[in-house]
Amino acid sequence: MNITVIYGSQRHGSTWHIAQKFISELACGGAVREFYLPAALPKMCCGCGNCFTQGARFCPHRQYVEPLARALDQADLIMLVSATYVYHSTGAMKNFLDHFAYRWMVHRPSPTMFTKSALAITTAAGGGMKSALKDMMDSLTFWGVGKIWTYGKAVYAIDWDGVPARTRRAIDRDVIRLADKIGQGGCATVPSTAQQGKFHAMRMLNKMKPLSALDREYWGVQGWLDDVRPWDTVDRTPEDLK
Repeated sequence: MNITVIYGSQRHGSTWHIAQKFISELACGGAVREFYLPAALPKMCCGCGNCFTQGARFCPHRQYVEPLARALDQADLIMLVSATYVYHSTGAMKNFLDHFAYRWMVHRPSPTMFTKSALAITTAAGGGMKSALKDMMDSLTFWGVGKIWTYGKAVYAIDWDGVPARTRRAIDRDVIRLADKIGQGGCATVPSTAQQGKFHAMRMLNKMKPLSALDREYWGVQGWLDDVRPWDTVDRTPEDLK
């Protein structure tokens, strides 16, 4: 399968090593595109709101955001990989997610997301994995990703060399088991019932009281305000509305 990986830092620590294990198990000859933050997106979201009111092409950081958006859309499996920093994902990962707020389901989700799978990975020397994973899962969920998997592990070390041998063996077993589940499911072909429910709630909002004229136009062009559903169709998104 084709995999796009977004790393929350440029450090090759425990989280990176675990991600590499998953890639080895899941790629199976497919294309793997890896992006390291903050290098791939060095500008902080400034909250200008252009992506919401005018379109993503008006983002002042478009040159960095567009390659990431294309890679996300082209992937069968999206992997968001971030160590746990103070009980949350890294600042660079949060900045990446902030830049894609316009793709939340209430606004202009990419139709491609509804038939994809995603895997969020985190590690911590102690605790905080749950809230770090939630940072990433919130965006994956509201992007509309059809199937989301998670893996969080306390490694009791600040670098991979310090991870106890017993913990490494447990990680190897976990990776093989979870990768097998993900591989058996393949690419999600239909989003979960919960995701479909969110879509229908956002559909009603955009029919009755859209947050912006651009959102309303986007949903109309996609045909989602009528009988078309994103998991049944290909991407028909005009470039000027993305």
